[in-house]
Amino acid sequence: MSDLMSFTVENGVGILRFTQPERRNPYSIEFVDALVTMLNAAQADDTVRAVVMTGGDYFSSGGDLVGFQTEIAKGARATYNMVDKVHSGGRAAYNFNKPLIAAVNGVAYGAGMSLALSADVIVAAEDARFCEVFSKVGGCPDTGSSWLLQQRIGAGAARLLILTGREISGSTAHQMRVVEECVPADQTEATAIALATEMAANPMFGMESCKRVMREVAECSYEEALEIECRAQTILLGAHDFPEAMRAFSQKRKPEFRDC
Repeated sequence: MSDLMSFTVENGVGILRFTQPERRNPYSIEFVDALVTMLNAAQADDTVRAVVMTGGDYFSSGGDLVGFQTEIAKGARATYNMVDKVHSGGRAAYNFNKPLIAAVNGVAYGAGMSLALSADVIVAAEDARFCEVFSKVGGCPDTGSSWLLQQRIGAGAARLLILTGREISGSTAHQMRVVEECVPADQTEATAIALATEMAANPMFGMESCKRVMREVAECSYEEALEIECRAQTILLGAHDFPEAMRAFSQKRKPEFRDC
């Protein structure tokens, strides 16, 4: 058990709950470690037939910009290893072999949005806030979102969200087909659990096969996308603008970008 998240099972549905909503559940290295551990355990547990990921009032604000600075300061190799480590969280979610539903309230920014996109189905609150924030801080998409978002909404719409760094509501995300279900905020988790319960009632070998077949026929290469992201993000994290954004975040001031 982790102080960053908890896992309970009821009627075959596992509830993976992120438990730091007061901090908006930042996507830290410790968060990734706990996420991978719990998803692996859920995958091995035959009593778990579907999983709902939820962060309560806030799904996830994205990467731990302050915490990442220590690794970035060590140079390109350490930075690359850190990004690859961060990717393991999204990889565990994307490769989870049982139905996985994200219930999104509050914010799903950056890596938090990527994590939601890694699920089979996203249920979002109407007033949830999604943002591919990477371009706003001088970075590029990571944690799989450059690939995952295009899979859901197509290349043009994905470029629009990624290159502008525009925040969209849950309602707009539903209109753009970023998310599959959109409900009032007080119904998000209940709707996700109902969907998971419906899926959990189906034969598990068939469900696992459905997921595997759909992925195999649809994807070009998720791993190739992660590698492309890793190389680009490693360079950007050691450039000027991304480190400047993190310094400004720590110092609570507006960043001074130099486009480099």
